[in-house]
Amino acid sequence: MPQRAIEIDIAGMHCASCSILVDDCVEDVPGVLSSRTNLKSGRCVAVVNESVTDDQVLAAVVEAGYTGLVVGV
Repeated sequence: MPQRAIEIDIAGMHCASCSILVDDCVEDVPGVLSSRTNLKSGRCVAVVNESVTDDQVLAAVVEAGYTGLVVGV
């Protein structure tokens, strides 16, 4: 299945545990292959199957307790 990357700017993270929580929630979305969140840049890059929507990944960020904005796909 074809893959793509989704980049999200995330507001409200304050520590390494925050970025781990985001990755855990994003990786729980079916079809997400990996998630890497950088605390310093405040950016998450999720590699997903093409069936995964931006909104699904954003919903996972919100579930983790943060706000996000898709900045690249």
